[in-house]
Amino acid sequence: MESRGLGKQRIIAILLLACAVVLVAGAVWWTSRPSTSQPQAMASASATPMQQAQESTASPQQAQASYAPTVTDQKGLDIIHSQQRRDANDARAKGSIDAPVVMVLYSDFSCPYCTRFAQQVEPQLQDLVDNGTLRIEWRDLAQIAQSSPLAAQAGIAAANQGRFWEFVSAAYGEADPSGHPEYTMDSLTALAQKAGVPDISRFQADTNDPETAAAVKQAQNDAYKIGIQGTPFMFIGDSFISGFRDTDYVRATIQNQAEHLKK
Repeated sequence: MESRGLGKQRIIAILLLACAVVLVAGAVWWTSRPSTSQPQAMASASATPMQQAQESTASPQQAQASYAPTVTDQKGLDIIHSQQRRDANDARAKGSIDAPVVMVLYSDFSCPYCTRFAQQVEPQLQDLVDNGTLRIEWRDLAQIAQSSPLAAQAGIAAANQGRFWEFVSAAYGEADPSGHPEYTMDSLTALAQKAGVPDISRFQADTNDPETAAAVKQAQNDAYKIGIQGTPFMFIGDSFISGFRDTDYVRATIQNQAEHLKK
């Protein structure tokens, strides 16, 4: 009986010792664990000025606003202004170089929301282009489909012959706004013909030119550097819209910026 009692005592002692080890290990882990705020602080520190501007302008009230708010962060404003070229020789821009509001539009020919923008919104902005309020400058961010870069190259080739916006209309006009179209050289040639590109042989050569491909890749890298990773994305005056918004929202943003930039 005595030996049994001693055996039970040893078992209890071992169990207590094991519990103590577990508690000590847990205490060490708890005190040495990374702070939950550390990843957030690191993310904030590594964010681009444009991403920081997006965060600074986002609020529940602004999410319900009828137009995009004006960016007030100076670094964000510097980025926005650096993207406005106002180049009279830019074949992928339309509207007066002196228009008070410049929209810098990042788009992808395989992006379904870009298709929706081109079909539903952009045509409803033409009066603002015509009356001198708005200038639209195109930027490629070709990344969604495998053939997105080739389509962007074709856009540049069409622009080389003064038929860029006609090519845009032809491409998005045939695209399914719920799909991600893939393009081939044959399908792009057909779009160029529909857009009235006069010299198809030159169009094909320009599309496949390594310099054209390099320009599309550089445009993608430039967008990434300032924190733009998706399409459609647009700078409008001193504001921006990330993603698709309807015509009323976009027009209200343009008109609000036209008033803001008069000051």
